[in-house]
Amino acid sequence: MERFIPIVERLKREEKDILVFTHENPDGDGIGSMIALYLFLKKAGKNVTMAMKDNVPYVYNFLPNIDDIKKLPINHKFSVAILVDAAHRKRCGTDIYSDELIRIDHHVGGEFESIYDYVDDYSPSTTAVVTEILRSWDESLIDKDIATCLYTGLITDTGSFRYNNTTSKTFEIAKFLTEKGADPSYISKMIFERNKVNVLKLLQKTLSTLELYNNNQIAVLTVFREFLRETNTSEEDTEGFVDFAKSIEGVKVAVIMIQREDLKTWRVSLRGKGDVDVQEIAKSFGGGGHKDAAGCRIVGDYQEVKEKLVDRITKSLNKVEIESLTV
Repeated sequence: MERFIPIVERLKREEKDILVFTHENPDGDGIGSMIALYLFLKKAGKNVTMAMKDNVPYVYNFLPNIDDIKKLPINHKFSVAILVDAAHRKRCGTDIYSDELIRIDHHVGGEFESIYDYVDDYSPSTTAVVTEILRSWDESLIDKDIATCLYTGLITDTGSFRYNNTTSKTFEIAKFLTEKGADPSYISKMIFERNKVNVLKLLQKTLSTLELYNNNQIAVLTVFREFLRETNTSEEDTEGFVDFAKSIEGVKVAVIMIQREDLKTWRVSLRGKGDVDVQEIAKSFGGGGHKDAAGCRIVGDYQEVKEKLVDRITKSLNKVEIESLTV
């Protein structure tokens, strides 16, 4: 694939230490992008480290080289640090020390870090963006392990090709990665068919909190800190829970509120079905994401935070309804 991508030329010239890192509370796209880029840079002869603040969620422990992942922060100044799958450096949750920071992402908006940033908000996943970068650099270096990591991010960020960010380009990328050795059946089984009993117990407790608003168009789930203690689980185990709320017929926006350690901060994930831009809702609370998948953090009393979210989502739904009547 012949295409000039500035970040490729920049990294080809780099002879010192490189850090590849992703956001806290990592998902399949962030982890997949980070490991794939790390493995490729190693094959290209670079001195590279990968790191993140949190542990690898259980569902992604099958990915190659996870034992190579270091914990942030690292008390070392890198020549260049590459942030993958995050709109802001603050999303990594800790300090990063480097002479230069470059961002690779597919989220709408975000902070401009370098002239070498490579952000494509039309891309289905950050791993799709990384795939394009690596193919431009040297397609022959993409092996089965790299392809497995890239495919993992592709299926998790497209909801196994169910979300509206799935296009013909998505399937072209999937075809290329399977030709490079990614095994769709194996990867899907590792991610979606290895639930632990205690995670199902956590899901049971979470589903018991379900509340519906605005004529059942808004569904809210809550994970209280005590749920995690009682089931011996962690925040990473809640990944995908919000999709149960989204699957309810008639629901247009699904929300999951996860209580953090201080009991006053709530990690909020929003999912939409195309009617409302949930990225705009998250943005109003200082967060971001995509049209149908976004997140933010809100500090406050549980009822107060929930009411603010429901009120903001209701306003967006009403706006969409008014606009549809005027068309």
